[in-house]
Amino acid sequence: MCIQRLRYAQEKQQSLAKKARRDVAQLLADGKEQKAHYRIESLINDDVHEELLEVLELYCELLHARIALLCSVQDEADLIENHAENGLNEAARAVVFATLHAPEIKELQQAKELLTLKFGNDFTRTIIDEKLGVPDKVLKKCSPRLPDEELITLYLKEIAITYEVPFSKLEEASREEAEHEKSPTPTDSSSEDSRPIVAVDNNSLEDGKHAITVKKPRKDSDTMGSDLKVPRDMKKDVKVKNNKQNAHDTDLDELKKRFAALRR
Repeated sequence: MCIQRLRYAQEKQQSLAKKARRDVAQLLADGKEQKAHYRIESLINDDVHEELLEVLELYCELLHARIALLCSVQDEADLIENHAENGLNEAARAVVFATLHAPEIKELQQAKELLTLKFGNDFTRTIIDEKLGVPDKVLKKCSPRLPDEELITLYLKEIAITYEVPFSKLEEASREEAEHEKSPTPTDSSSEDSRPIVAVDNNSLEDGKHAITVKKPRKDSDTMGSDLKVPRDMKKDVKVKNNKQNAHDTDLDELKKRFAALRR
């Protein structure tokens, strides 16, 4: 039941996010960029919360699939010593801690009470008060913080592109790209292909022309503004390959997947 409730909550969150994006697009169309900026901050936090619900669904799936094994655990010491590798210890602690940050999922509270009954009050207290053993990915998504300015700009750019509305920073980027295209730097394609290492996007296939293919890190709400960093002394050996579907796709591939299901 908890798993079904988590899925329903995600669907509801996606529906609300779709409406919120349309509202932001309308603000941009009306020239109210500062107001759209504030609305995006809330929208990003909602997206992070949706990511938390998705992670919790996976943990609940794991506990459900291994319920017989969970029932065989004697106590907290047994859980830590013998069930760290199979994920039970991590999943149990994540579910207990997340009850504070996903109060809309009443079934999570029931799961917490069952785990407390099995492992004791000290088990729950140390998780909630000291965050003992709680996975970092859960802690990050449960920690409220102001989104980075770069991430806010990326969201606004994508909404402007999706709904075809004006946005000042998008227009500035278009002008810079146009100027760059007018004065291209000379490149030697044969020289590029001769480099032994190629860095490709996370969802791209390996490049058979190079000896080593490195995939760029997958981006989410935490790493959207980050780019691949190549050490200076290795730049001559590395060719960074980007998808050229669209001028904005290079930095926003992962973000576009999120928007794909929310388009009009």
